[in-house]
Amino acid sequence: MLFYFTGLHTDYHTPNDDADKINYEGIVKILDNITGVITSLNESPKLVFTKTREAQTTTSARFSVSMGIMPDYTFSGNGVKADGVSEGKPAQKAGLKAGDIIQQLGDYTVSSMESYMQALGKFKKGDKAKVKYKRGNEVLETIVEF
Repeated sequence: MLFYFTGLHTDYHTPNDDADKINYEGIVKILDNITGVITSLNESPKLVFTKTREAQTTTSARFSVSMGIMPDYTFSGNGVKADGVSEGKPAQKAGLKAGDIIQQLGDYTVSSMESYMQALGKFKKGDKAKVKYKRGNEVLETIVEF
């Protein structure tokens, strides 16, 4: 499976996410890559499916609160990196900034997007939780109110 993405911006998935925010150059690069993949598959012998033991990474987490961050989906380290922080939302009110890496939410360790969403599912509106995060080389803590 391939996933193509041209990046985030502060209006991503909001009512202000208009055509002027489309990354046209990124779309052209993606289309060129897809064309190359299809061309090479047509020129190659038939692919053979190989089953792996890796667990599926889809989430079944349900949550009713939000931190108000835009995750950096390209981040492959430990935790969830904030690519952006929405104005007036819990993360911004707690002092979190773009580039911060959330490592713990309340009593729950955040090692991936999946564990972050599962942790969010443990809270409801009005709850407060300690957030442990990394900013540069420093590990900091703050309290977030959902």
